[in-house]
Amino acid sequence: MASLPIRRSMPGRPQEKGPDLLCRVQFSNKLPDIPFDGKFLPCPLVSLDRFIAYNPSSLEKDHKFEITCEADIGVDIDLIDPVTYAIGTDKIPLDEDDAQLLEDNLAGNKKGIINNKRSQQHSRVVPWMRKTEYISHEFNRFGVSADRQETKVGYGTKNKGDTELYRDRASQIEAIEKTFHDVKKKCKNHHSKKGVYAVEEFPILPDFDVWKYVFAQVSSTLIHRCQI
Repeated sequence: MASLPIRRSMPGRPQEKGPDLLCRVQFSNKLPDIPFDGKFLPCPLVSLDRFIAYNPSSLEKDHKFEITCEADIGVDIDLIDPVTYAIGTDKIPLDEDDAQLLEDNLAGNKKGIINNKRSQQHSRVVPWMRKTEYISHEFNRFGVSADRQETKVGYGTKNKGDTELYRDRASQIEAIEKTFHDVKKKCKNHHSKKGVYAVEEFPILPDFDVWKYVFAQVSSTLIHRCQI
């Protein structure tokens, strides 16, 4: 608290005295309470999702987070299970409908040659199905008959092979079983190159220690481009 000096008044004017206390006036009155709580009003014109919507950037999409876990994830994986391919001794009888589907659709003729029924149907001569004939002098000049050199060569090549080899099921089963016996025979000589023979044999099996790791094959050209 301090007293201000008395100002000297001009002659003819009343003398003015300043305030004795210099401080700001503070009002302690408070605002009245709100008569009701706040309410949310619907706003159909502006979508409120734009305030909370989040779109990831391309950097976040391309980034791959590293997942640290055990190599086998706690599961012991056996790559080869011989029990899976074991053939049971007990033969399960087939259903009658399934047995009819597995029967050979074959029939014999008078000569005893076995022919397929479907091939017999396809070999029938139908009058309304004829080969296309082109009316042209250039085409007919060289002949269009079936007795040509190309047909003779193909017919002779066909007769050289045994066409009745896999006609029935027994011959098919015998040919399949023969492949398993042929594989067991050790053939060390090359089939086409004389003097070339096998020196060592080893089974082709997966690496049981390295298969669980992921590798990336990178060529030298890609590394050179990255350095440039």
